[in-house]
Amino acid sequence: MKRGSWGPAAIFLAVVITAGVGVRSCMNLPARLASRTADGVRLGISEVFVDFLHVRPAVREGTKVVWGQTSAKNQIVVAEKRIEVEYDWEHIWLGSHKVIRLRQAYRVKAGFDLEKPFWVELGPGEGQATACLPFPEILAVSQEGAPTYRDDDGWWNKVTDQDRAAALAKLAEEAQRKAVQSGILREAEEMTGSRLTDLARAKDIQLKLDYRQPENAK
Repeated sequence: MKRGSWGPAAIFLAVVITAGVGVRSCMNLPARLASRTADGVRLGISEVFVDFLHVRPAVREGTKVVWGQTSAKNQIVVAEKRIEVEYDWEHIWLGSHKVIRLRQAYRVKAGFDLEKPFWVELGPGEGQATACLPFPEILAVSQEGAPTYRDDDGWWNKVTDQDRAAALAKLAEEAQRKAVQSGILREAEEMTGSRLTDLARAKDIQLKLDYRQPENAK
């Protein structure tokens, strides 16, 4: 075979591939254009929220509400983490010292109350929308296993059942405080923002997130 005999064939193959890519792009163009219409954005955003948060948000165009909010669930968890909580208590009476020491693992879950308002405002440009949603919150702080427990009586100052119950209640309060301080709410907010915008981008929609307190909702 002569050197260079592949030249015309290679040129022909390149032309065929280029033409095929062009045809495919033209075939996809109607779908891409449809996704950027008002109806396309409404349906696309609805699918994004249902896929990730299991809620269909209300959709607004200016002052007009196109459809209302619906959800099959009351809550949705988007982030979880395990925390360790300790609580020590002591009491001295007439020089007699009694002590209770507790340690417990908890599973913290953060997400959204789907009964609070979620809505989407279309615009300002074509294929653009702003999603307004409440801040994530702590949905559950649950014990994992049994607590590590130790108590020590004083000579005449004994640990009572009432002392133990009060210490367990304080441990639960400390768990709630530690859950908020753990950073899980920020993680839930970042995860939600990243996931929603990625899903919207896949539908050729530019989505902006606006977190609001429920009392500030429209």
